[in-house]
Parts: sequence; C-alpha cells; structure tokens
Amino acid sequence: MTVAKYQAMSLNQLRRYVLTHREDIEAFHVYIDRSKSEGRMVSLDMSDENWEEQVKKVIKKAIKNSSTAIRWYCDKTVENSIEVQTITQWWSQLDSKNATIYHITGIEIDKEIGIWEPTQLNSPVKLTIIEPSLEIGQFTTLVKYKDKNRVPNQIEAVAIDLDTEKENLFIWPTTSAEVFIFAKETI
Repeated sequence: MTVAKYQAMSLNQLRRYVLTHREDIEAFHVYIDRSKSEGRMVSLDMSDENWEEQVKKVIKKAIKNSSTAIRWYCDKTVENSIEVQTITQWWSQLDSKNATIYHITGIEIDKEIGIWEPTQLNSPVKLTIIEPSLEIGQFTTLVKYKDKNRVPNQIEAVAIDLDTEKENLFIWPTTSAEVFIFAKETI
C-alpha cells in the first residue's frame, strides 16, 4: 500500500489496518505522524525532574477532553467510585479473551504541546488473559492476571486509564517512566 492510500483512510481505519498488518512499518509511521498532528500522542521530557507532574497534567487534560477515556489515580480513588467500578468491570471481562500487551519503557513529553510519545517500545506480546483482577491498596493497585499456562503476572500501578472506544487499558507502574497498554483484540 502507498502513503497516499494511508492518508485517504480515517485515523481509526488506519489504526485497524496497523493492528492487522503489524509488519507494515510505513503504515505505522504514518499512523504515528497523523496521531501526533491530531493531538492523540503525548511526549515526555525525561530530563525534567518534574516529569510525573507533567504526565498527570497532560493526561488529565486529554482525559477531560475525551468522552471515552476514564482516569484513575490509584492513590486518590475510593473503591466504589465510578472510575474503579468501570475499570474493574472492563478488566474482569477480559477473562479468557485475547489481548496484546505493548510495553513502552521510554517516554518523551513535549512540554509545549503536552503530548507524550514512546521512545522505546518492546515487541508486542499477544496472549490470552486468565483470571484478571485488581487488588486495590492504599496508594497503588495491583493489576493481576495469568497467561494461558496459568503463570501469574502482576503490575503495581499508580494510575490506570481506560479508553472504552479503543478498548485499551493503560497501566502506569510505580517503577519508572513506562506504561503497559493492554489492547483488547476485537478482530
């Protein structure tokens, strides 16, 4: 396919194409460029010692302007809040379903436009999620699941975002400037 054909697609059509043609690097780059130009990408400046506050502000603004995104700061949410209930329900519905995990280990924030973008992305991992659960603590939440071999996994999160339109769960761990994205397989 050519760049002109990618440009003719809506951003959602291009996203679906990229998800089903992961080997098409050119399409991926067109998708990233268009996502940036439409304000869907965010960059982090990791040299800024206040990068965490920058992330919170950027995400809060983006979530506020989105009708399909839910933000949960794990240290400030009551267990029965609508955010916790919605995210818990969405996560539990992944039981025995296929998903792709994207693990971004480097993030860059552009302070002027408030957009983050990955600087280092590990290879996506496709798996079947078994027994997904959330263990809510005082300041963090453990996002737990097992793989098809019943091997337990968990991520300690300080924040969780759910984009219900795109069927993506963003888990912001406590360990560093990284993010895990669980994309529900819809195709």
